[in-house]
Amino acid sequence: MKLSKRLVPMTSAGVLQCLLLSLLAYGLSGFHLAHARTLNTIDGNLTILGFDGNEKTDHSNAVIFIDGIVAGSVSQLHQDPPKISHLGRKFAPHVLPLLKGGTVDFFNDDRIFHNVFSLSKAKTFDLGIYPQGTSKLVSFERTGLIKIYCNIHPKMVSNILVLNNPFFTKTDTDGSFTIENIPDGTYTLRIWHEFSVAMNLPVSFQDGQIVTQNLTITETKKVRSHKNKFGKPYKTKY
Repeated sequence: MKLSKRLVPMTSAGVLQCLLLSLLAYGLSGFHLAHARTLNTIDGNLTILGFDGNEKTDHSNAVIFIDGIVAGSVSQLHQDPPKISHLGRKFAPHVLPLLKGGTVDFFNDDRIFHNVFSLSKAKTFDLGIYPQGTSKLVSFERTGLIKIYCNIHPKMVSNILVLNNPFFTKTDTDGSFTIENIPDGTYTLRIWHEFSVAMNLPVSFQDGQIVTQNLTITETKKVRSHKNKFGKPYKTKY
C-alpha cells in the first residue's frame, strides 16, 4: 500500500510566524556584522633615540597600550601563564606587559640557582632559592610597574607592567606595533619605555578604523644599580 503525501496549507498565522523568525535571524546576523565592523585597529612605528639624539638600532621593549577602556566590557579567552625564563644569568623577556589578575611562570632554565624577588609597591614577593627545572607562579592583582631582580645575580632585571585592559602590545626590534579589536571611543594612547619619560596622547576610534601612529621617544634615564632583597650591596664576584 502506498501512502499518499498531503500538503497541508499554512495558515496566515503560520506564515506570519515564519516571516518574523526570518526577520529576527536576519536582524541578529546584521547586528553581529555591524558589531564586528566597530572593532578598530591601531598600528605604527616607534623610533627610540639615545641620549646623544641618534636613532638606536633596537626599538623593542616599549609597551604601547590604550587607557580608558573598561576591562569588564571585553571578554577574555583563557591563556596559559606567560613565562619569564632564567637562562644565562638573564631574565627573558626583559619586558612583559600583563593584564591585571594575570599569573606569571618564573621558570629556572639555568644550571645554577636563582632567587627571584621584587620590592615594588604594586607587588612584593620573594620566591627563595630554587634550582634548574623549577617553576614558581606569581599572580599580579594590582596595576603598575614591577621590577624583578635576582638576589644572587645583580645584572638579572626584568620589568612587568600590569595593565587594566588587554589592549596593549610590545614593540618589535624595528619599532613596529599593532593593537586590534579596539571598541569605538576616545581614549589615551600611552607609551612606556624603561629608559624614557612616558608619552600620552589622545586617540579616537569609530566604525572599524585603522589608525596609524608613528611615534618618537628619547632615552632620558640610565641603568641604575640596585641592592639585594635585604637592602644591602651585592657580592662583587657576581
